[in-house]
Amino acid sequence: MSDLSSGDISNYRALTAEYESYCREQAGKHFMASKFNFKKCQCCGYCCLCYPCMPRPDEISPVAEYLNISVKELIDRYMVVDTADCQTFFLRWAKAGQEDITGARIPPRRTYDRGYCIFFDKDKKTCFIHPVRPDDAKIIKCWDDRQSRDKKLWGMSGWKQTDIYRFIPDFSTNYFRKSKEKPI
Repeated sequence: MSDLSSGDISNYRALTAEYESYCREQAGKHFMASKFNFKKCQCCGYCCLCYPCMPRPDEISPVAEYLNISVKELIDRYMVVDTADCQTFFLRWAKAGQEDITGARIPPRRTYDRGYCIFFDKDKKTCFIHPVRPDDAKIIKCWDDRQSRDKKLWGMSGWKQTDIYRFIPDFSTNYFRKSKEKPI
């Protein structure tokens, strides 16, 4: 984050705090397994709302095959490029409402957009790609905080600095698709 001004850092901290507050509020509105000491997912959608999966590089192709589309089509329709440190970039599922920026780097102001994972069916409370969902969705469970806090389990931990170029050969850290701009 060294390329960011102190004002930018302050804004991102404020956005992060606001998003965490939003997620706490949403936890009260979802039938989460952790609230009832259940040890099985209740398909309430909370994880898909606040923490969409971040597939590892080797988990992208199986999803494309499952959907019977090319990896490029999968990225262009359903994924955004994100980063946690402005050095290593990774692909993650877009959220509903981010379709205008799929296939490109997410503008920093849009990182905390509200919306369920693009693959979550709110009516049926299911995942469109459940049979091939990333390990994130299999390993991290709302009722087991130990696993949720272990960042080695997160999908973004499976990305190296050069992996993004396997999927987007002409990727540039400055490439943002023109999109609806949302205020900070």
